[in-house]
Amino acid sequence: MRGHAARISLFAVALLIGLLGVGQLRSQARPTQVSSLSAQDLSTLIETLTRGNRELRTGLADTREQLREYRIAGSQGQSAIDVSREDLRRISAFGGLAAVEGQGIVLNINGELDAIALNDLINELRNAGAEAIAVDAIRVTAHSVAVQGPLALQIDGVNISRRFVLRAIGSPDGLTAAIQRPGGIISQLKLVVRATIDLFPAESVGLPATEQSLAPTVGRPAEG
Repeated sequence: MRGHAARISLFAVALLIGLLGVGQLRSQARPTQVSSLSAQDLSTLIETLTRGNRELRTGLADTREQLREYRIAGSQGQSAIDVSREDLRRISAFGGLAAVEGQGIVLNINGELDAIALNDLINELRNAGAEAIAVDAIRVTAHSVAVQGPLALQIDGVNISRRFVLRAIGSPDGLTAAIQRPGGIISQLKLVVRATIDLFPAESVGLPATEQSLAPTVGRPAEG
C-alpha cells in the first residue's frame, strides 16, 4: 500500500512538470497569433498564463509535500511494525512458545523430591525473578505443575527421574541469593527431603520451547 501511494505521487509530480513544460512550449509555438493580438488581449493572455503557471506550481508543491508525508508515514509505520514484531518475539520466547537463552543458574538435583518440593522450588525461583525455567527438556510455563505420577514425578505429563537438571534464566546473583539464603527454600528442603541440590551460576543458559499448547480453552481476548 505504501509503495503504491508513493508511485501515484511520483506520477502526479511528473505529470505536473510535464504540464508546465507543455504550457511553455505552446506559448512559444504561436508567435504569429500572439503578434496579432491587441494590447488588452495580450494582457489577458499573460494574466491567464501567469495564473495557470502559479496554480501548477502550487499543485506541484502540494504534491511534493504529500509525497514527503507518505515517506515519513511509511518510515514510521515500518518502525512501529518492527517494534511490534520484536515485542511479540520476546513475549513468545518468555511465555514458552519459543526457545530462549541468557544468563542464569543451573541446579543439579539428585534424590527423593516430591511434587510439593519441586513446585515450591519452581515458585521460589519465579518469585526471585526467574524469567524462564526448564526441568530437563521440559519448559515450565504458567500451565505447568509438578504432580506425582504412577511411577515418578511428572511435569506436563512427562516423567522426571530422581536425577534431573533445573535451569533458570535471570540474574545469577539474585537467584542464588534468594534460594540459598538462610532459611530459604534449599535450607527448608534439606530438612524434609533426601536429596542433594548443587547450584552453579551460568553465563549462558539455553531453554527449549514448550511442546504443550498454550491456547486458552475458555478465555478469549476482550474487545477494546
